[in-house]
Amino acid sequence: MSTQDSKQLREQIESDLDDHIDRIQRAIRQPSVSVDRNGLRGIAELARDYLEEIGCDEAELVETDGAPGVWGYYDAGAEKTIVNYGMLDTRPVGDEDEWTHDPFGGELVETEAYGRVIYGRGAIKVKGAFVAWLNALEATKHALGELPVNVMFLLEAEEINGSPHYYEMLDRYADRIRDADACLCPLAGQSEDGNVTGSLGYKSALYFTLQVSGDRWGRGPVGGDIHAMSNATVDSPAWRLVDALSSLTAENGTQIEIDGFYDQYEPPTEDERAEVRAFVDRFDTQTETPRDELWQHLPGLSLGGGEVTRLKADLQDNVVEAFVQHFYGPESCNIQGINTGFLGSGTGTKPFILPGEGHATLDLRMPRGFDPDIAHRQLRDHLDNQGFEDVDIDVFGKHTWCKTDPDSDLVVAAREVFEDHGTNLTLWPFSAAGIPWAVFGTRFDIPVLYGIGLGYGTNSDGADEFIVVDGTDTVGGLVDCELSHAEILLAYADR
Repeated sequence: MSTQDSKQLREQIESDLDDHIDRIQRAIRQPSVSVDRNGLRGIAELARDYLEEIGCDEAELVETDGAPGVWGYYDAGAEKTIVNYGMLDTRPVGDEDEWTHDPFGGELVETEAYGRVIYGRGAIKVKGAFVAWLNALEATKHALGELPVNVMFLLEAEEINGSPHYYEMLDRYADRIRDADACLCPLAGQSEDGNVTGSLGYKSALYFTLQVSGDRWGRGPVGGDIHAMSNATVDSPAWRLVDALSSLTAENGTQIEIDGFYDQYEPPTEDERAEVRAFVDRFDTQTETPRDELWQHLPGLSLGGGEVTRLKADLQDNVVEAFVQHFYGPESCNIQGINTGFLGSGTGTKPFILPGEGHATLDLRMPRGFDPDIAHRQLRDHLDNQGFEDVDIDVFGKHTWCKTDPDSDLVVAAREVFEDHGTNLTLWPFSAAGIPWAVFGTRFDIPVLYGIGLGYGTNSDGADEFIVVDGTDTVGGLVDCELSHAEILLAYADR
């Protein structure tokens, strides 16, 4: 990648910036809230149109049993091919009264902190950032005459729901995807301090709901609720749910009791422990946080309004072991929520009832080596063996693990680009997340990089979500974001 190429790219992006902003605004204005099934076909159709606009030879809707996805292919006649996972749905808006800007307005607003920003649900996670990637591809073609790589796209609008139909789409295009050399999914990846973070690996995951009812159980009320006074003589499906949940773990959830679960577990090797120690040492030099408080940066701890003051088994006292457990520990059977009966004021549910049904939503996140299909079978067998044959399991997400070689051409190319920009790139050895794009690493044996890139935004699960357009001396704006994407492609093609 030459300095002249970068100069031409920047000039092209700056020249096209108004059109690029408009494209992001249009995406934000198209609702795509998957949990409410709001606007999912509309966003898929818009994404297909965008692929056509940037010159894809193929751009088509992919019908599924749920929301449609999108397949696209851009043939640059290049030696290398990348496949791009794209997420088109967003989290719910939440309480609209907390927003000072229309969640689906895509407003371009001047701010004191960052100059111009674009507000709206999905601005940073991830519609706005994803469209910035498409903008970068179009600008690269215009500035340099052609893309340096061929690009495949397989986009979905149900990631927030656990990607229940993504693998159905993947199966249709698997023979095509086998020609890909890498999976690259760049976004606006800077944190507020200007650093870029990503992950070299992801955990396996099983996302599911346990459902109980008087009808299935054959005890308790059937077809609805009854008065709470009846519990003296009538069994409670809600307690049935509690008992089933209690059978899954011991010691406050720190020991998983699913029969055979640990048969798949392989403790971290000394090489893996050495990798974590080296990572913690590097991380210690890249942040002002005292070493014994580095555990506070573990992925996920800062996502949400809660605060963590101590870890399981007091792991905060050994920062390296905290990281090892986070990446390689299998003890993650999380209850996301329990729903049965009276849920409190303002919920539309009635007090003093004996519920006729209930459900709990959970996730199992498992380190490398775990097959989620096996875990699913073990969960079913465990419930049956414990006498809970009537408890239904509804799996809405099932993802495999992957690990990317830190010396792969894709990773080395990305490091070169961020180094040239004077930006620190931190790639975690693993993420505790279980996600659909990991399948490209395991099924097709190619390196995977997701979410990296210059550019910044925030509030993806709160009010007034935004993506920065102008930027500051610390975080890049939209031009920097798109330029970094194009440069990664060029650097990768050159290797």
